[in-house]
Amino acid sequence: YMIHKISDLCKKIDGLKIQSDHLYNIKYNNPKTPERDAEVDHLISDIQATCRLIANDKKPYDNG
Repeated sequence: YMIHKISDLCKKIDGLKIQSDHLYNIKYNNPKTPERDAEVDHLISDIQATCRLIANDKKPYDNG
């Protein structure tokens, strides 16, 4: 979906920060297990996908 409002963009970025903090915690504060590694990989993929969504949103933003 496209981000049409500045508030939506800011919410996406806030969500990225939450995911980033969670990724850091999982990676560095938990013992290495296959399950942990799978969650790390999933979070990285999700963060990258959200960043691509933001980067590829070329539509003008609403002023509302």
